[in-house]
Amino acid sequence: MNYNDPLDDILSAYDDTGYPEEFYSKYDIMECLSDLNGIITFLVRDKNGTEYIAKCFDRSLWNGFSGNEILIGLSHKGLPEYVATYENESMMVAVRKYVSGVSLDRYASENDISQQKAVDICLQLCDILMYLHHRDTPVIHRDIKPQNIIIRPDGSIVLIDFDIARMLNSENETDTVFFGTRSYAPPEQYGFSQTDERTDIYALGILLRWLLTGSTKENKKIKIYRPLENIIKKCTGFSPKERFSDAGKVKKALEKANPRSQAIRMARLLTIAALSLGLLCFAGIKIYKYATYSPFNEDAIPAFLSDEETVKDAVKYMKDKYGTAMFDDDTTVARVGDLRKAMIDLYGLDRDYVYGINTDMPQENDAYFLPWGWDDNQTLDKNIVIYAAVKVHDPAYVADWSSLKDDNGYYPGTRVAVAFAEENGIAGLVHRPSDITLGDMAVILANTDRIFETEK
Repeated sequence: MNYNDPLDDILSAYDDTGYPEEFYSKYDIMECLSDLNGIITFLVRDKNGTEYIAKCFDRSLWNGFSGNEILIGLSHKGLPEYVATYENESMMVAVRKYVSGVSLDRYASENDISQQKAVDICLQLCDILMYLHHRDTPVIHRDIKPQNIIIRPDGSIVLIDFDIARMLNSENETDTVFFGTRSYAPPEQYGFSQTDERTDIYALGILLRWLLTGSTKENKKIKIYRPLENIIKKCTGFSPKERFSDAGKVKKALEKANPRSQAIRMARLLTIAALSLGLLCFAGIKIYKYATYSPFNEDAIPAFLSDEETVKDAVKYMKDKYGTAMFDDDTTVARVGDLRKAMIDLYGLDRDYVYGINTDMPQENDAYFLPWGWDDNQTLDKNIVIYAAVKVHDPAYVADWSSLKDDNGYYPGTRVAVAFAEENGIAGLVHRPSDITLGDMAVILANTDRIFETEK
């Protein structure tokens, strides 16, 4: 079989457009990714085997295109890195580095996106837009949508596709041509006025709605967390002057409305209320015992550990066994990074194994410890800590997945680990399903250690 035949077919279909000779000499075309509106996008590879994205613009349709000049001046971790431009009379080819990951629309179809994850994505996008909009000559992307956002394996995002981006000229009253994706485009992109920074802010609001509801259109039957709903409304005002004037202001609003921050504040209020109630109960019991005390009656008080005592005992156990102080601040919310640190520093797992991310299906398998693409700052669910605690002692407990696949074909090792934990009382008095504390994490790890020690 001649493996060049498919590539020859691709190239021969576009022979009449006349690709620059220098481009041909430096890169091998591996795959045609798209051919739309006079722009052909290729996955290419240089002679060293490094992959790039090449966008080929037909000059008869894109004669005044300046997007390539925009890319040359950009340098940000959340943007594609410009490499080179090759031109002739009929074709301009812009080459950028290939970004490893999956598009946000595909990521959303394969993963459940929580409110927290949706906010995290939009916060990252705000940082990118602040970089673009705050330049001496602001850059307006004008086509923000899930297909143009790449989720890297580490959870960070990259905003791609600057085909219709423009440099802001404050003297222009309107844009000459409508561009963009209809669902995400504000009224000014239909020619009502010039597009500016608030054009991208409009699309950001639509994107947040899509992340939270799965739709770009407002649906009053779907309830959105009120602070986030207010942000969406302000981002998507019909008139630009009704919207946030700057991506930095959107970021501050998102941080203030962050479900994680709200949960922490609510947890603190509930803790204070619980402590106050506990003190009142304690005082009442003391008063009652004092009033009813008799030297002829023996007090029989059952021995038990309270939640606080359970945590203190687990923290002491982990400190005595592993010499670690990482659980001392036991009320702090635990993060994925804390769990990974424990697996590496306390249990001796290889760092690459702990940080490895499986992008294939099924995600859970023997080659990856925590196969999901989580950021270290993401808060932890109780079940994930149980999965890690059981797997670090004996992966066999979470590897019998063949008869327990769910409808999506995942191997739910987490479900197996939780069943094992419930049978052996590993979770103890940890009642929070999510956003657990370092103290809760210590309880799960310590109890799991004890269970496996008794089995030796």
